[in-house]
Amino acid sequence: MTSRTLASILTAASLLLAGAAQAQLLGTITASSTNVKVGEPVTITANIDVINANYCGFVVGFGDGTFKDAVSNVSTPVPLVITRTFDKPGSYHVTLGGKNVQNHPNCGGPERAVDITVTGVAKAAAPVASAAVKAAEVCEKPWKLSGKLNAKTGTFTCAAKAGTAFPAVKPVCSGDLSYFENSKKGQYGCKP
Repeated sequence: MTSRTLASILTAASLLLAGAAQAQLLGTITASSTNVKVGEPVTITANIDVINANYCGFVVGFGDGTFKDAVSNVSTPVPLVITRTFDKPGSYHVTLGGKNVQNHPNCGGPERAVDITVTGVAKAAAPVASAAVKAAEVCEKPWKLSGKLNAKTGTFTCAAKAGTAFPAVKPVCSGDLSYFENSKKGQYGCKP
């Protein structure tokens, strides 16, 4: 057996083992709209195909040089839902790729992508209500605010009895915050 043949066999074996060790694969990445205006929010949903109980790390690239690292595990169920705005017109190639994050191995499979075209200027935003009014309105009934609404960052958690139906209309998270739901704990909200 030549050294070249042996190297080919070892490479093929290592690729098979690497593929077997990856129990979760990159799923789809979608956008609520692929044509938006500057400053208009777009919801990006990154899915991981959960095959077994293993967990993995991934990264969402927004096509403007910024990224969001995330993991799929018991405390961070997928899909990852991010509400994002773009400051400049252009075409943004938003990607979902595997990445070692914390102690999570990278999710397997080929990179996924969605293209978002940003044009013009969005309508002027409505005046921001006071933090007290926003805190009272952030959770839909029967959900209640758990802790405080962070007026500076926009983070919040709404809580209800486990098994309570989540709101049909999901809240829009500001900036780089991501929407989350945890049915076991009876929580939803926006977090970094």
